[in-house]
Amino acid sequence: MTNTDNLKNLTDYAIDYGKSKTDAIIARTVQTKNSQIRFSQSSIDISKRWDALQLELFVVVKGAKTGTIERPVSSKDDVKKAVDDVIAFTEILPDSMFFAGLEDKIQPYPELKEQYDSKIDSFVEKAPEVVNSVVDQATQEGAIRVAGALMITKRNSVFHSSLGPEGASKGTTFDLNVRALQDDLDYSGQGLECGTMPSKSEKGMLEAGTKAGRLSKLSLGAVQGKPGAYDLVLTPTVAANVIGTIPELANPFLIMIGMSPLKDRMGEQIAPEFISVYDDSLFNGGLNSTTFDWEGTPGRTTKIIDQGVLKSLIHNTTTAKMYDTETTGSSEMMEIGDGMKMLLPGASNIVFENGDHTIDELLDVSRPTIYVTCNWYSRFQNYQTGEFSTIPRDAMFLVEKGEMKPIKNMRISDNTMRMFSNIDALGNDRTQVFWWEVTTPTVIPTMRIRDCRMTAATQ
Repeated sequence: MTNTDNLKNLTDYAIDYGKSKTDAIIARTVQTKNSQIRFSQSSIDISKRWDALQLELFVVVKGAKTGTIERPVSSKDDVKKAVDDVIAFTEILPDSMFFAGLEDKIQPYPELKEQYDSKIDSFVEKAPEVVNSVVDQATQEGAIRVAGALMITKRNSVFHSSLGPEGASKGTTFDLNVRALQDDLDYSGQGLECGTMPSKSEKGMLEAGTKAGRLSKLSLGAVQGKPGAYDLVLTPTVAANVIGTIPELANPFLIMIGMSPLKDRMGEQIAPEFISVYDDSLFNGGLNSTTFDWEGTPGRTTKIIDQGVLKSLIHNTTTAKMYDTETTGSSEMMEIGDGMKMLLPGASNIVFENGDHTIDELLDVSRPTIYVTCNWYSRFQNYQTGEFSTIPRDAMFLVEKGEMKPIKNMRISDNTMRMFSNIDALGNDRTQVFWWEVTTPTVIPTMRIRDCRMTAATQ
């Protein structure tokens, strides 16, 4: 029996056992094989691998009560207990205030390219050698110490809904985070690389090490920056976190609970005309690409912002009915608290159209400009208006009279909607970004933004 056959048997058993006890049940059995290498002080200190087999269930009972569960399973007895437990728990809950139905149509699913790397197992064996080469690249560029992590995952899943839809998928992903440091922690640089085809990405991983080491060396001698208004040039890493947030918040659930600034903005010009953004679950090489959502609706590309105008929100079946529109195939099991999940709309891959400027053109400026390469600790002061702050953590430069002078200890304290409308130019270096500050894969270029407010990080 193949792994897929075993997953299908467990998934189908959950449906067969649970459908007579529920109004609807969705089951998804997911098998993952994970490999992680962590390194610090320029050498590997942890290398581990682990497998997991998990059953995920969503049930509807007594008309409007909904419940979820995630649990490791290895047998049909485990599946049976998981179904019984989630039903018993859901029956004592109040009726859901946020449920209006599930996908019940059986439809063909599109095909995806570059989602599974057939050479992943051999690459996992080679990965320590690659990591050591990444470290060497960073030190050759001037880093004193190098730290970071490489995560590689192979995933196989089977899905089935008691309402009809079913499907299977497999994929591979990786993400590498490299930080290069000097003796003083103020002088650091970061390099990222992620994707779905690790065996074809060794060059990109080495370039991430090179970039981190180079930025660390260039940041030596950084001085305290002066608060004020500056144009900002944001690398894809920073732009994904600061600007990519806006299209990700085109979510009716977040709007309803007051966590999005896009309420009542539909049809408005919220960005320059050269800005178009998609939620694209079919993006080739996207870490979250999928041919079907959690309910079994086919994946698709949804244009959220078209030539600067907010055109669409993402929807699952429930929010589509609430908004009298169609689902965009964006149903996800979303975490809403410790151990609590709901079936809600969720972004897959946020994808910006590419620009046409080189990085040299973006940095060829006559106005006070700061080049920001990395940021940490983004926090919203007001989700509904977009007031936020974030701290540039690694190499940052004041661009003045054709020179880049390293500065430090600054904070971006501004409004995301205002910054979005003030985008001045896009680079031609569109890159997929994913790390702990950007948890929704975001494909975005470097961008220049006018008149941003910078404060001292100590304020």
